[in-house]
Amino acid sequence: MNPSTVLKLSGAEALVRSLNMFRVKDIFGLPGNQLRFYDALQRDGSIRHILVRHEQAAAHMADSYARATGRVGVCEASAGPGSSNLVTGIAEAYASSIPVVAITTTTRSTVSGRANFQELDLENLFRPIAKRVLSIDRAARIPEVVKRAFRIASSGTPGPVVIVLPADVHADEAVFHQHEFLIAGQEGQWPAHRISPVNGSVQHVVELLEQARRPLLWAGGGVLSSGAEHLLVKFAETMGIPVVTTYMGKGAIRETHPLAVGPVGQIGRPSTNEFAAKADLVIAIGTRFTNLDTANWTLPARGARIVHVNIDPEEIGRHFEVELGIWSDAKVFLQSLSDHCAVRQWREWSVAGEAETIASDWRRERGPESALANRIEPGAVHPLQAMRALQRCLRPDDVLVCDSGFNQIWGGQYYETQETGRRYIGPRGMGVMGFSLPAAIAGRIANPDRRYVALCGDGGFMMLLHELETSVREKAPVVVCVLNNRNLEYCSQIQQSIGGLPFSTSMMDTDFAQVALGLGCLGVRVDDAGALELALQEALTKPVTTVIDVVTPSSAMPDGVAL
Repeated sequence: MNPSTVLKLSGAEALVRSLNMFRVKDIFGLPGNQLRFYDALQRDGSIRHILVRHEQAAAHMADSYARATGRVGVCEASAGPGSSNLVTGIAEAYASSIPVVAITTTTRSTVSGRANFQELDLENLFRPIAKRVLSIDRAARIPEVVKRAFRIASSGTPGPVVIVLPADVHADEAVFHQHEFLIAGQEGQWPAHRISPVNGSVQHVVELLEQARRPLLWAGGGVLSSGAEHLLVKFAETMGIPVVTTYMGKGAIRETHPLAVGPVGQIGRPSTNEFAAKADLVIAIGTRFTNLDTANWTLPARGARIVHVNIDPEEIGRHFEVELGIWSDAKVFLQSLSDHCAVRQWREWSVAGEAETIASDWRRERGPESALANRIEPGAVHPLQAMRALQRCLRPDDVLVCDSGFNQIWGGQYYETQETGRRYIGPRGMGVMGFSLPAAIAGRIANPDRRYVALCGDGGFMMLLHELETSVREKAPVVVCVLNNRNLEYCSQIQQSIGGLPFSTSMMDTDFAQVALGLGCLGVRVDDAGALELALQEALTKPVTTVIDVVTPSSAMPDGVAL
């Protein structure tokens, strides 16, 4: 079509056409007062709308979809409670730096400020938990604002952008030129733009490496967001430098690699933390050094020289004094560092062999090869035995999606990714309970040939389990592994650690296999570690979602958890 072609479109039609600019294929939401938008979607036919059962799930699905595809995830909601239900999911995407565009519809502008039904100040509601909130006051501005939303979401530190438009803007008509629906950049994917390190900074890193005795690569979520994991592994192998990862960085290196020490931080492995504390040079890439990632800012240890590479300059030096801060995209930085190091001869660091020994000792003594993990007997299934079963049943390209609570720590510490990439996903930004099921469903929608397993506790699963119906209706089968200990154990353990008794943390023994059957899924209850592996193997072959209700002890703590 000629770029100068004139088009007369309703706001809803212009919105759909604007989404088509960014090759949006799937959008998650629930209808209300935005039905003109639904009508435009249906008539256009190029975008699949996934009806969810709660808007929080729509936001989590858009988040997971972005992680699975490397493209901006999109969700939408109606006025009032429809939009406010997005808040938790948008907050998670913001805290985890995931690009999402959320389209919210408020009440008609003609009655704004008159206590109209379901009217909310959405701009101020979302402003603290989004990169930007953009309002549209008339249909003619829709292409401009949508372009800004995708550009902001996918540039710099990724994050959610919320678009607010009144219901009458969907109906209003305006004249557009075809060129308004054209883009020159790559804002639909992330990162849309890459920042290069300033001259001389990479050479400074080389000089620091020459002086180091115990260097360490510290990989955060920015390595995966940048698509830099293969460069990280190649650099680590070439130089013989061990790698630790944050939970968001799991998958930056396969965790069975000889140079992979394991996850670090407050909910990381104690052995990894001990190793990281001995580093004299830490090259930290794509991490914000949050309290969880650093064990309450005790790692890296005082005295270590820190090179902090981040796409957001405000994060550099925010929590630690750094030897060198580099504002750069992770992939560009690693390529430049590799090029600089390739022209030199390097000595072998003894820490490489030490890293492999630490990881193998951990597997044998505390991990999936330990006596406890391999103990097979009737009765409640220990979570470590469940992790062993998952490790044995999942293929390298399968994806484990964790919830929040002890289940995520079991998954984060004990499940080892077998290849690079996002093979492990969790809500580490806000720690949202209920995340795993909708996130797994969205991952399967994005990658129908890849298998997704949601690992959750009974408390978290209860929060959004109604999305089982969504998975069946949308033909997006996943496996849900529920560690059912009949209580909110993390909270219970904290209560006891401060000298109290467990209070208001116990729940009924719910048979989630039966609940699954009622929602059109398959369900099986397992109370024998010997039966769990077979149940997982069978579930992974089924063409419909299967819930495995794993009866676990009421109390079982992962290693080194600081309450």
